[in-house]
Amino acid sequence: MNRKHSDIPAHPRDAAAYWFARVHSGSFTQSDQEAFDSWLQADDLNRKEYQALDKIWQVAGQISAHELRAMLAEEPEPPQQIQKRLKRWRLTISAVAATIIIVIGFAGLFMPYGWLGEPFYTAEYVTDRGERRTEVLPDGSILEINTQTTALVEYFENRRNVRLAGGEIMFSVETDAARPFTVDAGSGTVLVTGTRFNVLRDQDQVQIAVESGSVEISSGHWWNRRTEQLTDGLGAQIDPDSMTPASPADIDTLTAWRQGKIIFKDQPLASVVKEMNRYLPQPITITDHRLDQVRIAGVFNTGDSAAFLQALHKSIPVQVILHADGSTELSLPR
Repeated sequence: MNRKHSDIPAHPRDAAAYWFARVHSGSFTQSDQEAFDSWLQADDLNRKEYQALDKIWQVAGQISAHELRAMLAEEPEPPQQIQKRLKRWRLTISAVAATIIIVIGFAGLFMPYGWLGEPFYTAEYVTDRGERRTEVLPDGSILEINTQTTALVEYFENRRNVRLAGGEIMFSVETDAARPFTVDAGSGTVLVTGTRFNVLRDQDQVQIAVESGSVEISSGHWWNRRTEQLTDGLGAQIDPDSMTPASPADIDTLTAWRQGKIIFKDQPLASVVKEMNRYLPQPITITDHRLDQVRIAGVFNTGDSAAFLQALHKSIPVQVILHADGSTELSLPR
């Protein structure tokens, strides 16, 4: 048996759970496939146990994410309407729950990093407000890291991972078909082999834009995954419960931060101020929300609040109040 799979359980049912989790791990390699095929052919019982798990997994696709969340929740008393639906599925859900629990258990039982083994390279990058930096990874891939970003890079034998906890990165990924490059940004995941793309994570909202090449983005729970292909000049947005279709993205505007610029094209003042605040040591606050939807256009330097406020004062009726601590309030003139 391949050393990589030396920890496969002896019992066919347990081994089936091991292989099932491995197949659905997202990092199933050609060598894994060969070892899996050998295991299936070694004993008819192996194949039967695996097929049984696969049938239960297919049933899971017929159950809504809402019902599965309720099924796996720790709350002892789910809402009445959920109880009614779960009653109809009771036997099926019990089997699905058992399958999910078994798969989750095997996914983390043998290796602290799941199926990927130990990383041979790790690095954590954190930028302060207004800071930008560029990092070159061991394979030559480049990360251009924007303000207030936290990211963990992990390189494994057969995969390159970046966990983007928050912030924004322009990725220039070196092509390596044997080691896909994955960006985990919470609500969404980006999978590539080699390309240039920008990822912005703002809490649970993720925006992806591709400058060149192609990426596969995915979102949703692992039993109900949604995927979308993005190619040159396309972008998409991922929220916890939705994913927008691929659409043309203004790459130059989205990535102007790389040159220390912010470009606004007929955007509401509320979103303009939010974007400017990402770079400022002290925030700008709109105290009169009648200003929120006033449309703004212009090109500004990141972190240059004085020039921004001066241009704002010239273009719209607004009162600018500067405080001793450096913060600013915007309101309508009295």
